[in-house]
Amino acid sequence: MQLARRLRHPFAGNVVALAGSMAALGIATLWVARVGGPVAVGDYALLRILPWLVAVIVSGGAAGSMAYFLAGPTRDDPRVRSTMIAIATGGALAGAGLWVIATPLLHRFFFKDLAAALIALVAARVALRLVVITGKAAAQGTGDLPGSNRTILFEELFFLPAYGLLLALHVTGTWAVVGALILSDLATGSVAWVRLVRRGFLAHASPPSMELARRIYMFGTRGQLGSLLSLFNLRLNFVFIAAIAGPAALGIYAVAAKYAEVLRVVPIAANWVLYPRFARSEADVASASSRWFIPRAGAVTAGIALPLALAAGAIVPFLFGQAFAGAVLPAQILLVGLAAEGAAGVMTAYLFARGRPGLNSLAAGTGLAMTLVLDVILIPRMGAVGAAIASSVAYLTTTATLLAWYRHAARPTPPPHLSEPVIEGLTSVAPSLERRAMDVAIAALVLAISWPLLIVLAAASRMSTHGSSIFTQPRVGQGGVAFPMYKFRSMRCGLDGPDVTTPGDRRVTRVGAVLRATSLDELPQLINVLRGDMTLVGPRPETLALARRYPSEWRVIFAHRPGLTGPVQVTLRDSVPDGLEDVEAYYLNDLLPKRMELDMAYLSNPTFASTLSLMFATASHVTSRLVVKLVAVRRMRPVAGLKRTTSP
Repeated sequence: MQLARRLRHPFAGNVVALAGSMAALGIATLWVARVGGPVAVGDYALLRILPWLVAVIVSGGAAGSMAYFLAGPTRDDPRVRSTMIAIATGGALAGAGLWVIATPLLHRFFFKDLAAALIALVAARVALRLVVITGKAAAQGTGDLPGSNRTILFEELFFLPAYGLLLALHVTGTWAVVGALILSDLATGSVAWVRLVRRGFLAHASPPSMELARRIYMFGTRGQLGSLLSLFNLRLNFVFIAAIAGPAALGIYAVAAKYAEVLRVVPIAANWVLYPRFARSEADVASASSRWFIPRAGAVTAGIALPLALAAGAIVPFLFGQAFAGAVLPAQILLVGLAAEGAAGVMTAYLFARGRPGLNSLAAGTGLAMTLVLDVILIPRMGAVGAAIASSVAYLTTTATLLAWYRHAARPTPPPHLSEPVIEGLTSVAPSLERRAMDVAIAALVLAISWPLLIVLAAASRMSTHGSSIFTQPRVGQGGVAFPMYKFRSMRCGLDGPDVTTPGDRRVTRVGAVLRATSLDELPQLINVLRGDMTLVGPRPETLALARRYPSEWRVIFAHRPGLTGPVQVTLRDSVPDGLEDVEAYYLNDLLPKRMELDMAYLSNPTFASTLSLMFATASHVTSRLVVKLVAVRRMRPVAGLKRTTSP
């Protein structure tokens, strides 16, 4: 209730609209089932989903970008509104035409029981879908949340009188369903756009802009990818269960999913209301506001999830019969994964509002990857319960990844000295597009899979060092510009020492020695890889003090983007002996020439094959060190390494 009051009722209004829409959809589904049976329900579901899918893909997810461009930095640009209408009109015509052309394929693969003429008629709904969803998004972006809430409700509610009217006129079968869907969208779109025009949506509009259309289209495409990935993630288990466990298990899981997904009303409402609010706000205001909402929205969904889980044992059999009692446990497991969705809704709204929809898509992609892996492992053994576990872990993974991207996007502006070159006179040599794509894909996947391990390592680091688990230190990056590098803290706080550690360094804790020996302390640098500070394979990032002591002929190494690993990490990792009087001098005079030779040999021709080879060599090297460390765990002696830091 406090959250609803803080949102001044738009949140509560959106929840009511969503709940009413879901209720109307449920009644419509039941009505179609009573009139036409299971086949009619299947056709009704496809006729709702496929035209929408075609419309949003062809329009580049324009509806998802409208709130940003109407409420964000371009809100006073007179070209925005006319450009959006042009995109919607072009998308409607292109989508309808594409649907007509694809009618034979749709008839063959999706609607075998329908006449080709009826399938072609659905092209009208493709166009009308864009009228409705852009009208809804335009109201959201211009601050007319009551108007957008009405559209959300009406787009499902208006089907009921339209369907009843057509049945009364003796229009039967799927013709009545298609006609009702078209009439419903026509009425809803008309109501939405009449309200927009009356509120002055087109006042002072200038001619459309091709350049602005391109920006809107690209923004929407980046965001829509995440929406589609989330949709696939929600429904991928249905495909796997049907193929592996059979229709009975699919029915159980479908009921469990429908019950648990009632909880998604809260994050959907939070996203819908907060997206335009954050877009209108200054960056620091939006960040502060989002930080206030994230824990509270998360608490709301967690608080609702608990009673829903406890009540599942009574509600599910009551609504669906004792035959579906097996859906209770999967529903409860799904609710665990959805418990933090309120926070995810706020973070998604923030990322879109600050112009970073692609980060939301990356988070959705990590969740989808997790679902794929766990579905293959768990569904054959556990059926619907395994699918629920896979989805629950995927939901939590997506939320955790969203949190990481949110913290990245909401971070304060870095200090000026971090953007100034540490080493002057260098060109900037970025990795190729292929290497960058590999960086993002592998780093995101590893973070998505390893987040439980990261939590354990963070706790172990904090307890052993009595400091923050993540240690941040400026390092020299691409073009000689400093960046903040992350790692798990492995040294005791408050102890000074050289920038290069030795085997007997008293600053390293026992846990830290294990982290260093296995390179697990470097895992947070995957965040640096995603940010573009680092690449997976390259020269290791140097400390500022040591970089300034490099001979001038070797400073060319700082033109390149530093790496998480490289040839030096495989070949020269244990090359610093103990007992040296001046370890930094030994490093600069004896080791640095060898390091430069290895790094420059790779950088002279960083092919895809050589990059993969070094990654596999690193994995093999780290694994062998882990085995050795486990065998000698009782000794717990620090392991030598080229670890350079001025403090833990």
